[in-house]
Amino acid sequence: MKEVTIDVKSRQTSGKGVARKMRALGKIPGVVYGRGETPVAIELDHGHFHNVMRKASSENLLVNLNIDGVKSDKMALIRDVQRDPIDGKLIHIDFQHISLTENIRVHVPIVLEGVPDGVKNFGGIVNWMVRDVEISCLPANIPDRFVLDIAQLKIHESLHVRDIVAENIEILENADETIVSVVPPTIIKEATPTAAEGEAAAAAAAAVPGEEGPAEPEVIAEKKAEERKAEREKEKGDKK
Repeated sequence: MKEVTIDVKSRQTSGKGVARKMRALGKIPGVVYGRGETPVAIELDHGHFHNVMRKASSENLLVNLNIDGVKSDKMALIRDVQRDPIDGKLIHIDFQHISLTENIRVHVPIVLEGVPDGVKNFGGIVNWMVRDVEISCLPANIPDRFVLDIAQLKIHESLHVRDIVAENIEILENADETIVSVVPPTIIKEATPTAAEGEAAAAAAAAVPGEEGPAEPEVIAEKKAEERKAEREKEKGDKK
């Protein structure tokens, strides 16, 4: 497991208002705690932490904390990283002091490698269901990640938790749980109307008057009006 050094400063103030001001100044609020220890509120430089994490493949790191310039006598793990749900900016970081001789429980990310045969040759779709697994082991044995080769997977084939190979590590998940599978492509077919539906649609269309329908009564009415006018003029002529 990779070791890194992170410089932090202790702080005496806390609260949402203080945290907002710290973040505005490029600082990240945090806390350091451990078994039998009084939690210590800290702050760390955002740029410094970003540079450290940029070189790491995961957040599972053994951390040497320098608090106010003094190296801690215990190693630590990054236990929690809180981010803003909207912009993803760092909000708060938890560090936990640990013993190097005692097993510890952590989550390890899963990385998929390769393009499945069922995707490349048969248009299948990768269904990735489990992104990390919880394990228990000594801190020195914590892996950065588990890499699974999925290149040989065909349609309807899958990998399970039991397929993860890890020495000196206990995986605390159901061995039969599916991590990733290759499923057939989804084909959406357009519905073909039945003969009865087609006849009903044609009858409905015929029953609805078109643009020429309402014009015919108007023409007939005009003819009747002209005929009445002609009759009245004829009657007037007879009286004369």
